[in-house]
Amino acid sequence: MSIEQNLQSEPVTQLDLSEYTVVESGTSVRDTIRQMRNEKRNCAFIVKQGTLVGIFTDRDVLRRVVDHPEIWDHPIDEVMTHHPRTIRGDQPTGAGLQFMNDLHFRNTPVLDEDGNIIGNMTYFSLIRYLADHFPTEVLNLPPDPDNYGEERHGG
Repeated sequence: MSIEQNLQSEPVTQLDLSEYTVVESGTSVRDTIRQMRNEKRNCAFIVKQGTLVGIFTDRDVLRRVVDHPEIWDHPIDEVMTHHPRTIRGDQPTGAGLQFMNDLHFRNTPVLDEDGNIIGNMTYFSLIRYLADHFPTEVLNLPPDPDNYGEERHGG
C-alpha cells in the first residue's frame, strides 16, 4: 500500500495521539503552564466535568501571556481558545492532515463519536508514523528531491 492510499484509508487513531496534557477549567494560567512543563507537553486540553471546553498551547503562552504577567494567577479560561475545532478518531488520517493544514493548526484534539478525548493529532505524530511505516520512502529522500548535483564533488 502506498503512502497516499494509507493516508486515505487508515484512521487518525493509528497515530500516536499522546502529546497533550489535561487541565481542569478554572486552573490558573501559572499552574497550567507548570503542568505542561512538568509533563513536557506543548498543548493542554481544558476540560470541564470531563468535556473538552478549550485548548491552550505554547503559542498561546507567547501571544497571550508573556507580555501580561498580571494574568499568571487568572483562570486559564481567560486565555485559552474556547470551543476548539476537533476531528474524529475514525476520520482518515489524510483528512485530518488536510484539516490541520487548511486551518494552520499544529495541535488538533481528536474525539470519539461520544465527544470523549482520544488524543492530540500533531504534525510530529504524522511524521513519526510515516517514518515508522514507510522507512524506505521517508528516510531515503534527499533534502530536496529535485535538487541533484550537476558535477561530482570530492576526491
